[in-house]
Amino acid sequence: MGIGNMINRLLNNESKDEKDERLNISTQKETPVVSEQPVVEKTVDEVIAKDNSSNAAEPVGELTQEKVLEVLSEVYDPEIPIDIVNLGLIYGIDIKDRNVVITMTMTAPGCPASTQIAGESKLMVEELPQVDSVDIDIVWDPPWDPSKMSEEAQESMGML
Repeated sequence: MGIGNMINRLLNNESKDEKDERLNISTQKETPVVSEQPVVEKTVDEVIAKDNSSNAAEPVGELTQEKVLEVLSEVYDPEIPIDIVNLGLIYGIDIKDRNVVITMTMTAPGCPASTQIAGESKLMVEELPQVDSVDIDIVWDPPWDPSKMSEEAQESMGML
C-alpha cells in the first residue's frame, strides 16, 4: 500500500473495502494482458549513440549563397504570391564562418508584412545545419521597384 493510500485512509477513517463499497468500485482485479512483442529497453547512452551516428551520416555540405537563396525562395510575401527571391527583395548574402548576414529590402517602407518576412527569413536560414547565426539588414537604398523581379515573377504578375 502506498503512502498516499495510507494517509487517505487515516484521514478518512475508513478501510479500503469501506471506501470501495461507498464508491461502488469492484474489488475484482483485471487480468493483465501480456504483450506478445518483446520489450526492448535501451539505455540513454544507446539512444544518444544512435542519434549521433545518424546525424554524422547526413552530409552537411558547404554553406553557400546558393543554398541560402534556395531556403529564402521558400519565404513568400503574404500579400503577393511570389517568393522574396523572385520578387527581388534579396540584395546580398554575406557568409563569414557560420554566420550569415542577409541584406534585403521590402516592396515599400510601410510594408505591413516586413516583420513577418524578415522573421521568417531569419528562422528558415537558421535551420540550416551549417548556420550559427543570422542577421537581417533591411535597407531602403536602392528602393525596390518591379523591375527587380525575376522574369518568371513578372510573367506571373502579367507584367511581360
